[in-house]
Amino acid sequence: MDLNSLNNSDPLSHRGEPTALFDLSFVKNAVVDLKLKPENKVILVRGTNGKTSTCFFLDSIIRRNKLSSICFTSPHMHTPNERILLNGVNLAMKDFFHYEKKISRYEKRKCKRKFTYFEAVFLICLFANIKNKPDYLILEAGLGGPKDATAAVSFDLLVLTSIGLDHQLFLGETKEQILMSKMSDIQDVETITLIENKKYAYLNSKNIRYIENYHSDPDFLSKNKNLAEGVARHLGLEVKKINTTVSGRFQILRKKPLLVLDGAHNPEGLRYLHKYIKKFEIKKALIGMRDGKLKDCRCAIDEFGFEKIAWCNLPKPWQSDVPLGHWSHLKTDSEILEWILADEDCIVFGSLYLASKILKMLKVKN
Repeated sequence: MDLNSLNNSDPLSHRGEPTALFDLSFVKNAVVDLKLKPENKVILVRGTNGKTSTCFFLDSIIRRNKLSSICFTSPHMHTPNERILLNGVNLAMKDFFHYEKKISRYEKRKCKRKFTYFEAVFLICLFANIKNKPDYLILEAGLGGPKDATAAVSFDLLVLTSIGLDHQLFLGETKEQILMSKMSDIQDVETITLIENKKYAYLNSKNIRYIENYHSDPDFLSKNKNLAEGVARHLGLEVKKINTTVSGRFQILRKKPLLVLDGAHNPEGLRYLHKYIKKFEIKKALIGMRDGKLKDCRCAIDEFGFEKIAWCNLPKPWQSDVPLGHWSHLKTDSEILEWILADEDCIVFGSLYLASKILKMLKVKN
């Protein structure tokens, strides 16, 4: 199997995903017309970093309590049905195709434009939710806020992860502005968040419960485990040890020499990654980011002290940033594989679409 055939297995590839349209009324109308309003307990997860892992950890706890669940996250690493977990298993691709055809038929009858990729997968998730009637529906927001597609349905509980500088064009130039953008539609909905967010005065007027960081283990994702466990306790669930791994989030692809893959792509995520990884003294990196990201991340990247840095472009339709002149620019798959599989420790980070690209390349190679 080659990389093209993997990409061609995506029934939504024709939609692309280059922009956020924020046309919430469009999605809301579809939810009503297609009778997709959830009737189960809905938990919405917003924030800048840690949303996907928090969703996965919470989903794992719910299922360990012998309850059923659907978990919606993005992006995917290999195939689009990874974005919808039904009781911990990817939604069957035949069901994914089936629901996508329903959406396409609806578009032709009632829509002036096609749904974006994110909107379409969200609606597929709602179809699966109505069909399977799980106890819980966990939704990871996209950019988050009142115009995000996930806000087209009511939710019972909001979970807020860490806040950082990302998507400033849409959300604001400061962390405070970004937080307000993500929370502006929240009035009386109960919200659970990390203790680190208590510094934001804007949250004082909200119905907030803060979760302390009580994990003593050095796990890279322990902060997000804390949050998921705090949510579970609030729901009255028994908290059991979480063994869930999250693809593309400090994923160790090789131990000797070390090869690490992570989706850190904003200053806060990079500094958190550096704090954890500096003990490994990795001196070589491969980076790939979307257009406009590098200027915000340059200082955080410099803090790693890498001796060798290479850059590669993201898969289409994503527009890649321009690398610094003294970095190596790898333009072919063979160059990328040669760089990351050389006999020396290496870390790959940046866009999660880069993580997906690397995992697909390694799958093809093997």
